[in-house]
Amino acid sequence: MRARRVFKLKTFGRWARKLVTDEALCAAAREIEQGIFEADLGGGVCKKRVAIAGKGKSGSTRTLVAKKHERAIFFLVGREKSEPGSDFSDKVIDAAKLVAKGLEHASAAQMTEMVDAGTIEEICHD
Repeated sequence: MRARRVFKLKTFGRWARKLVTDEALCAAAREIEQGIFEADLGGGVCKKRVAIAGKGKSGSTRTLVAKKHERAIFFLVGREKSEPGSDFSDKVIDAAKLVAKGLEHASAAQMTEMVDAGTIEEICHD
């Protein structure tokens, strides 16, 4: 099976810029493909921890990822473990599910259009 393309939303990219590398995100995406993630939240969204360099997974970031597209994985939202609050709010999870549903059937041409428009960035290239 060919590895799926991996993208991050523009807003996710801004959040992740100083925290987590694209290499770490790509490694996390490959784990998601193998069914390794912290929680399936339904609606094609899972919660995945991504290690921060020097901190490991216990001091890591938490991400919400759209995983249902058969040829792509999308990093949607992230938060640091140290942020106030216990986890992602229901409101954030519901919003992530809506975005995931919209991305679920995106064609290769639509994904290219989104990359060209700057709304998503491809981070893993096979």
